[in-house]
Amino acid sequence: MIIRGKRPFKQRTKQGMTLAPMKSGAFMLRMKSSLTGKRVKTDTAFKPLMEDAARMKVASPLAARVYRELEIGDVRIYRKMVGKAKELLKRMSEGEIECILRKEYGPVEVVKVSTGIVYPIIWEKNIVRLYHFSSFYKSSA
Repeated sequence: MIIRGKRPFKQRTKQGMTLAPMKSGAFMLRMKSSLTGKRVKTDTAFKPLMEDAARMKVASPLAARVYRELEIGDVRIYRKMVGKAKELLKRMSEGEIECILRKEYGPVEVVKVSTGIVYPIIWEKNIVRLYHFSSFYKSSA
């Protein structure tokens, strides 16, 4: 709930309600949350969340091992790999997932042209295509 008015005071909390002034001159009124870390870890309502966190704990190092071999500095590829690994963890073992990630995102063959530009090679039905890195791997900048 946002209340308009002057900013005569700093943030206040009384009876479980916090009134906080914002830079725009409005006030933000919010209730105190009953959610605690202990409740998230033990309550059955948050069981799917904790299972997802456990999958993330396993998927992240799996994807990191494959990502380090790529020698590409694009974080978006790493995030896609982690998402794929999390999805596959529901059905497969860690070893199988690492093999799948290596096949799908594995080391890219590159060729260096006489001009000094490095291109990744894409093999499609005995046709070799050369792509410039900037068009193949979009940078995060």
